[in-house]
Amino acid sequence: MRFSPVFVDSKVTGGHYAFQTKKSLKPFENNMRECKSIELNDSDIVADIGAYVGEYSMWASKNGAKKVLSYEPTPYTFEILSMNKHSKMELFNFAVVGDDSKYVNLFISKGIGATNSIAKSHSKAGSVKVKAIRYEEAIKDATVVKIDVEGAEYTYDVIQPQLRAIILEFHPISQKPWKTWALNLIKKIENAGFKPVMTPTFNSGWSLTGSWEK
Repeated sequence: MRFSPVFVDSKVTGGHYAFQTKKSLKPFENNMRECKSIELNDSDIVADIGAYVGEYSMWASKNGAKKVLSYEPTPYTFEILSMNKHSKMELFNFAVVGDDSKYVNLFISKGIGATNSIAKSHSKAGSVKVKAIRYEEAIKDATVVKIDVEGAEYTYDVIQPQLRAIILEFHPISQKPWKTWALNLIKKIENAGFKPVMTPTFNSGWSLTGSWEK
């Protein structure tokens, strides 16, 4: 493991293990505002694509979901995710991809792994080969999906017939028309009958996530 886990006394998750660098004053925690904007019910199966250490997975398992499918490809991050597992969570050490690849290269970031991705950028520090699963297969039983995959979201056929809600974080990709892709995907989601709960403004790095439900 690249970093020692630190326990976070979180009201959102009930407490969990997270990463902290030597330069940081506190462990890293994800912004859960958009994730929490979708109210879950006891029949929901949630797919958490890019689960990281499992903050949303834990929140969903404690707030109404019947089951949570947590996908995290990074080996050392998956160790922390496993430490944070709740009884309703099923964990999968896979990268979720938009094709039928069985393995892909995961590009590792220089920090705590929050930006590890199968979509390569200039800020990565090497790569590791990981198992892969197609998006449609990963979420085939899900009614709610949360996607945070650092640029790979543009390769997914995000809208699937069984989904009733989508939580999606968009990511800039250097030298690519990512914002056009994002806006087109939002239009496609809304044309499929999903109503916006929270809409990303793209005004800053903190306004890239949206949520939609039927």
